[in-house]
Amino acid sequence: MNILICSVGRRVKLIQYFKEELHKVGGKVIAADCDETAAALYHADMYEVAPRIDHPDYIPYIKKLCEKYSIKGVLSLIDPELSLLTGVKEEFKKDGIMVIVSDKNVVDICFDKYSTYAFLQANNIPSVPTYIDMDAALMDLNKNQLKFPLIIKPRNGSASMGINKVNNLKELEPFKAGYQDYIIQPYMDCEEYGADCYIDVISKETINIFLKRKVKMRAGETDKSIAVKDPMFKQVVEKLIGALNPLGPIDIDCFKTENGYAVSEINPRFGGGYLHAHEMGQNFVKNIINNIQGATNAAGGDYAEGTTMVKYDHVMVI
Repeated sequence: MNILICSVGRRVKLIQYFKEELHKVGGKVIAADCDETAAALYHADMYEVAPRIDHPDYIPYIKKLCEKYSIKGVLSLIDPELSLLTGVKEEFKKDGIMVIVSDKNVVDICFDKYSTYAFLQANNIPSVPTYIDMDAALMDLNKNQLKFPLIIKPRNGSASMGINKVNNLKELEPFKAGYQDYIIQPYMDCEEYGADCYIDVISKETINIFLKRKVKMRAGETDKSIAVKDPMFKQVVEKLIGALNPLGPIDIDCFKTENGYAVSEINPRFGGGYLHAHEMGQNFVKNIINNIQGATNAAGGDYAEGTTMVKYDHVMVI
């Protein structure tokens, strides 16, 4: 009962959670990353330094690792790799390996931030206004329907890389030439919330929904959060899951506006703030192990409102 986790980066605590649960069933966690200084590699039972995910032999390499370590389940912790893994789900399944990732249409919707917005609009789910047409954005600016400051970020970005805050037309000018690769959104000056959810890979039922208010962010991940219970927020999350039909762990980001919650991003993987949910008894890791063993999961238990998660740094020498 061994699991391969790809692109582990600095997600040390998550690797430790997998070790704890896998050791209970005689299994091991194998970590892979293209960077030999990725801290999480050295907290797994075994690790491999892999090629970059854009290398043409990346998937064959992952297959070899699965054979080498008798892997029964594979997952990734970064968005770009999800597109690769969802394309080989059925192929790996033939070898008795479960790839924990949503179907291709779900991954495509989530990875392209404008596709995310279009999906939310089509399903009447409140969302942050999003533009890919610079002329349309300029027109709405002139009509005062859109106001500075704006946020401009890559359509297919990850980990908050390439995000720019634009305060006026002069600062907007450099983005006009390559705007097709970006999305334009209003700067949301309001509280940010998140939902960590698990959808059973076998039964397709929603097992866990953990809601939190984000107190502090760092490099696109939740650094501090407070557990909350809000029926309105939960309703938005349930409606989104029902329309999208994701599988496994999923992370949903929202802003709380004067008019209610507006969804900003959907990540069909473990979110950086999952640690809070896990510590409050929402054990997605155990859910994954059960699913790989062919068992469905019962609905997750309750959690205490008001608890605060605080991340902190640690140091290792390799």
